[in-house]
Amino acid sequence: MNQINTERERRLVDLAAALAGDFAQRAALHDEERSFPYENYARLRETGYTTLIIPEKFGGMGATMLERIKAQERLAQGCGATALAINMHLNVVEFLIDIERKFHAPNVVAKLRRIVDERLICGGSGSEPDNAVIALRPRTTARRADGGWIVNGRKIFGTQSVALDFYFTEATWDEAPEGPAILSFFIAPRDTPGLTFKDDWNTMGMRATESRSAELKDAFVPDDAVVLKRPVSRSGRITRVFAKAPFTIGAPYVGIAVAARDFVVEFMRDRPRFPLKHPMSHLPSVYNKVGEMDLLIEAARAIMWKAAAELYSDDSQSWARKAVAARMVAIENSVRVVDLALRAAGGASYFKRLPLERYHRDVRAGLYHPFDSDESLEFLGKSAFGLPLMDLE
Repeated sequence: MNQINTERERRLVDLAAALAGDFAQRAALHDEERSFPYENYARLRETGYTTLIIPEKFGGMGATMLERIKAQERLAQGCGATALAINMHLNVVEFLIDIERKFHAPNVVAKLRRIVDERLICGGSGSEPDNAVIALRPRTTARRADGGWIVNGRKIFGTQSVALDFYFTEATWDEAPEGPAILSFFIAPRDTPGLTFKDDWNTMGMRATESRSAELKDAFVPDDAVVLKRPVSRSGRITRVFAKAPFTIGAPYVGIAVAARDFVVEFMRDRPRFPLKHPMSHLPSVYNKVGEMDLLIEAARAIMWKAAAELYSDDSQSWARKAVAARMVAIENSVRVVDLALRAAGGASYFKRLPLERYHRDVRAGLYHPFDSDESLEFLGKSAFGLPLMDLE
């Protein structure tokens, strides 16, 4: 089904499609070996895909949120792990863009230009073990030191950790003069003693993302690495800035669902089954499932694309609610699509020679990104009544 509205979208989606075709050739091997797709990243750098959302005034492609969502969906049809991993790069870059847009900070502008000129990879993690309020108050701590900060803490799900040029994370400065504050910073991981990544990414799916845990042990963060300081939040509310990153995660999972649907259509189109006179595509148990897959995919696209298109035309709180709802529908629908794909293909789908079992494992990672479905419903319900998500007083 056609998803292109403008010539600009065509160029970006065509770029993603070309990359996806290349990445698909190695996706199964990287999944099997739990190896990082360095070849894919070389192509992402060469083609400038790493600059996808950076404004043109800084040398990037300047993609809108809607264009990004469509490109990322298409990229994931070739390799879901690569699409999810580079999505985290784009999320971190988006955070820098938001800061530049609001504060016009020279050190942020310099970082954006370096990312473009040197094709740098950004990533990191805000997630922490046993912390349900990471965006509101990290447990990682920062204390003042001469020329910077000494940071201690643990982070998890540091996607593409082995390929990072800039590592983003946050820490709480408890002794800030005006009360506890959160510091957001970007550091060069290979030049930061005290920052170590653990080789602990051995998972059911998304195995090629190398989303390793990190430990900061008396790590020094220089003053110019800090890009934002904000007070610790006590409201539990979510703004547009902090809703964008989880929202975008929906797109790669829709792409995986599309890949599963397309594979089943081709696989079952002429597949014989004795003593049937027609291929299995003529069976209601097959074509009805494909019909349901199409319905679920188009519903996921509709809600994701609508939210993406309305990012800056809606007020912050209203858009945050749309984003949470859209992401939940996209992921839940995508999981259902892949499940239907396995059922439609039958017992053959259980074998690793087909990509369906990889899609089955990869798509389920979407269920565990914050917000999960239960948290999404809680947020939507509470925010409808003007209630904070958490009472932190």
